Amino acid sequence: MKHTETFNYDEITGMKFGAVLFGKAKLFSHVYFVDGLLIDTGHSRMRKQVATLTKELPVEQMFITHHHEDHSGNIEVLQQQFRCEVFAPSLCCSMMKKPPRLSFGQKVTWGNRPPYHSLKAKDGLITTPKYQFKLIPIPGHAPDMVALYEPDRKWLFSADLYINAYIGYFLADEHIYQQVASIKKILTLDFEVLLCSHNPQFENGKQKLKDKLAFLEDFIDRASGLYRKGYSVKEIFQMMELKENKVVNFISGGHLSKLNMVKSVVRYVDEA
Repeated sequence: MKHTETFNYDEITGMKFGAVLFGKAKLFSHVYFVDGLLIDTGHSRMRKQVATLTKELPVEQMFITHHHEDHSGNIEVLQQQFRCEVFAPSLCCSMMKKPPRLSFGQKVTWGNRPPYHSLKAKDGLITTPKYQFKLIPIPGHAPDMVALYEPDRKWLFSADLYINAYIGYFLADEHIYQQVASIKKILTLDFEVLLCSHNPQFENGKQKLKDKLAFLEDFIDRASGLYRKGYSVKEIFQMMELKENKVVNFISGGHLSKLNMVKSVVRYVDEA
């Protein structure tokens, strides 16, 4: 079943897309539009729906927050639809020329993400006729990820920095300590709405992000403490009474796993 939804906040149009083989969709990606700027392109399993729902928008430019397939899955079709420039952080531009291999689970959930060679690098600031968005690097979930912040309107397009206060699984290449640093950086900003790419928060957005920070810091404290006492990754997993989402873990071949959270802590301790 496929799900589409449109909503508005201030002068922002949000579009919500989800698809599952059976039942109702529970995972969604969001595409945002404001003042001629389209932020991200959604996932390719919803390509036709994304193209249809955005078709009447006066898109003048697009910006990709990071290379993950649920954000970059429809760049080519939307660029052809709007005949506009597509910008991304410099590192994203480089990564999209030869993007990392996707797990089977990622392909099932979001669809494939083809390479794209014509992104234009944009760092520091992206402007529209009415607004100026600061481009703030927030690595951790992805090395190339940035947030868009409009200080006058107190809008924060946070990409995948939030998602939820509780994290059920981690990508194999995620960096938990960088995520903590990125959240702390964003919490110094004055924003009122958290325009997350999967779970937007229109009220108490800053507190929701603080809740995630508290969760991650507690996880790090417990996991790193056990590792310094000599316990292995698997022993730490058991001692912290963590449980895997077995379906996600299986179809991703372990690429999406709560065990990866423990591994990310251990990697940092070893490198420190």
